[in-house]
Amino acid sequence: MSFDVRDIRVGMDVYSADNVYLGTVRRVVTRPVVQRERVPREFQASLLPGELLGPMPTATIGNPGPSTQSARRRFASLPDGAEGIGHGRIIFGRLPLPLGWREVTLDDVLAVSLERVVLRRTATELVEAGGSAGRSQPPVGSPTAR
Repeated sequence: MSFDVRDIRVGMDVYSADNVYLGTVRRVVTRPVVQRERVPREFQASLLPGELLGPMPTATIGNPGPSTQSARRRFASLPDGAEGIGHGRIIFGRLPLPLGWREVTLDDVLAVSLERVVLRRTATELVEAGGSAGRSQPPVGSPTAR
């Protein structure tokens, strides 16, 4: 799953998979993904619009939605140009001071909903994993910080 800077923000609450409150997002560290050249390819779509199969087709009475939101037009979704977080990480903790802060990569993020980030691992797994996800980190910006 890819996230952009609007999805995960400073101030969001962080919970483990077993619904244990872990703290608040303190920093979001972006690490862009190397962009490969994109080769345009034909988008597969049905020749028969599904709107015609419905109980009450509305295209015939002037509704432009069925044609503009078709699979052939990629459901009217275009890239918006928001900066992606890429292979970044989030730093979170309970205190505003960098004491007991933890950091996880975006691979650990299971879901983002409104003001909540849910991680894939349980609180116990985070502690047992050790490493950067399970122990306190030196203050970000200190000489020992990564």
